[in-house]
Amino acid sequence: MKKNLLLIIFLNSFLILIFASNVFAKKAAIVIDFDTEKVLFEVNADTRNYPASLTKIMTLYIVFDYLKKGKLSYDSQLSVSSVAASRSPSKLYLEEGSSIKVIDAVNALIIKSANDVATVVAENISGSEKEFAKLMTNYAKNLGMKNTTFKNASGLPNRAQLTTARDISKLCHKLITNFPNEYKLFSNTKFSYKGKTYKTHNKLMLSYEGADGIKTGYIKASGFQLAFSAVRDNKRLIGIIFGGDTGSQRNKSLKIIMDKEFAELNIKQNDNKKEIVKKEIKKNEEENYSIVVGTFKYRNNAEKQIKLIKSKYPVSTKDKISNVALIKVNGKQLYESRFKNFTKKEAYKACKRLKKYKRDCFVRL
Repeated sequence: MKKNLLLIIFLNSFLILIFASNVFAKKAAIVIDFDTEKVLFEVNADTRNYPASLTKIMTLYIVFDYLKKGKLSYDSQLSVSSVAASRSPSKLYLEEGSSIKVIDAVNALIIKSANDVATVVAENISGSEKEFAKLMTNYAKNLGMKNTTFKNASGLPNRAQLTTARDISKLCHKLITNFPNEYKLFSNTKFSYKGKTYKTHNKLMLSYEGADGIKTGYIKASGFQLAFSAVRDNKRLIGIIFGGDTGSQRNKSLKIIMDKEFAELNIKQNDNKKEIVKKEIKKNEEENYSIVVGTFKYRNNAEKQIKLIKSKYPVSTKDKISNVALIKVNGKQLYESRFKNFTKKEAYKACKRLKKYKRDCFVRL
C-alpha cells in the first residue's frame, strides 16, 4: 500500500514537472484505448501544436488509401523533381530526374522520415505539394481531426501547419483500423535502399513491451514528439506526446504514462519484452510477400480474375487479402490481380499449386 502511494506521488510530481507551463505551451499528451476510443490520460490534448514529422502519418495514410483503391501499386515509380531533391534533411538525397518505387518511399517515410520522399509522394499524387496539403487537410476533416491544417507533406516548419495531440491520436487510430496490414510496416526497424541501410528513429519501439509503431517527429519550434502504439494482453493503447526537450526525455515521459495506463487496466509488464518485440517484427517482415495471378489492360478484368481464383482455388488464397494494383510497363498502365500477406514459403507454395492447374502466378516481395 505504501509502495503504491509513493508511486502515485512520484508519477504526479513527474507529470507536473513535464507539463507545468501555461495552457498554450507546446507540451501535450494523450493516451487512448484503441478498442473503445476512451481517453485514459490527457494534458493539453486540444492545444494546437506544430506536427513536425508526425505529418508523415497523414502522407502515408493517403498512400495506403491510394494503394487500396488501385490508384497506386507498391511497384509504381514516383518521379523526383528539383523541388523534392532540394528538401532539407532528414532525406534520402534523391536526385532530380530519378525515380523511387512506392514501397521504398513508404519505408523511407516510416523509418528514415525522409523529407525529399514526402515531397515526391505529394507531387506524384497531386501535382504539387501545395495541392497535396489541401488533400491532406480534407482527409483530416473527414477523419474528425477538427483542429488540424496541413501545409506540406513532410512536417518541415510552416507556421500555419497545426494539429493537436487528440487529432493525431485519431489519425493513428484510423490508420491502424483502416489499413491493418499496411500498418505492419511501422514495426520494421530498418530498410535498405541502394546499398545503404537506414535504422528507425523510434528508439522506444525497440525496448517497450508490445510496441509496434508508429512515428517520431522533431522541429525546433515543436520539440521532440512521438506517436506510439503498444499491445499487451490483446489490449492496444495509443499514446501521443508533444514537446519533449530531448528524444530521450520524450521517450521516458511517454513510457511512464503508458505503463501507468496499462497498470490501471491490470495489465502487467512482461519481463521478456525485448524478445516479444523481436518476434513480432520478424513475423511481420515474413508476411510481406504477394502472389500475382494475372495482369490485365482493364481493371474490371483484374477484379474478375480475383473472384475466379477465390472461388475455384480457395486453398491457395484462404485468409489472404486480395487487391487490384495499378502498374506501369513501358509507359502503359496495367492492372495486376494480387493476393497478399504471404510468407515467402506460402507464396511459392501457392503459386506452385496454381500452376498445376495451368494458372499464371508469380511471387512479389
